[in-house]
Amino acid sequence: MPSRRRQFIRTSAAALAAAGVTGCLGGDASDSTGDETTTRDEVTERGTTTDPATDADEESFAVRSSSVKSVGDARVGVANPVARPAVAYESVMGSGGVLAPDGTQFVVAAVQSAGGSGANPAGPPAYDAFELVAGDERFPAVEIEERTTGAYTTSLAERGQIKYDDPYASQGEDSRVGWVAFEVPSPLTAESPTVRCRYDGATAVWRLPESTATALASRAPRFELRSFSATVVAGDSVELSLTADNVSGVAGEFLAAVYWPTAVADDDESHLVRKSVTPDGRVEWAQTVDTEYATSSDGEVTASVTGHVSGETTVSLSTSTTEGSS
Repeated sequence: MPSRRRQFIRTSAAALAAAGVTGCLGGDASDSTGDETTTRDEVTERGTTTDPATDADEESFAVRSSSVKSVGDARVGVANPVARPAVAYESVMGSGGVLAPDGTQFVVAAVQSAGGSGANPAGPPAYDAFELVAGDERFPAVEIEERTTGAYTTSLAERGQIKYDDPYASQGEDSRVGWVAFEVPSPLTAESPTVRCRYDGATAVWRLPESTATALASRAPRFELRSFSATVVAGDSVELSLTADNVSGVAGEFLAAVYWPTAVADDDESHLVRKSVTPDGRVEWAQTVDTEYATSSDGEVTASVTGHVSGETTVSLSTSTTEGSS
């Protein structure tokens, strides 16, 4: 259960989200998911479900029309799924960040649904009506809110603007797109993996694109932090820097979030570090931050990094350099 303090902030943030104050919400939710089938009561032929869609429903979907199908009395669109060992997220009234679990990976897809009143991310169907099917294995939609920083997670892996079927998903514009996430082993090899939705006695299936299935089965890169430091470069500025090496021999994307603690908006200032890295390649990054609103203890400020690497570094605003830890 979230803390009462975070729940209060989340409620306030939801009101801001409904007003359109949502920060950066990147991502293209309009791509097709590849082959799709619809069934009722486990019948696999197309056309076995009734189609309750109205012209207004079809026109209101932001996801591509080819990804929209009937599931019981609802129309559901599942689009643009990606498989990634680490994903970035955005927050309202808080800092974004990175989730990079050890030994698992995420599949995230954009989702909208409509039941005669326009497409939106509110449901039904419910969030837990979705699952990822890989051969004989089933993976339910996963909750990630307790693993994020900030008060209110919006986009995930650049998909959607809010978690699908979130209690606050009905607020704001109907044209918003939600997301559904699955956490699966890394790597995961399966023939024709799919996203499946069961609702109102019906089943719909969206086959993952070949590129997503290939990414799902690929070995993820692994990184080690070589240095993480902070240097006072002026009276009101600090330079944060990190170096990390790809030690896996596999090319891939490095993804991490560097946090500088501030007293603004009740959350730390975050900086996303995203770089494509060759096998055995190196990541070098630096960013200057302002110290005016830094949260300090006895004049010392502790910055941190999470994602493909993790560590902390402490700087005294009256000295010139620090040493980091991992």
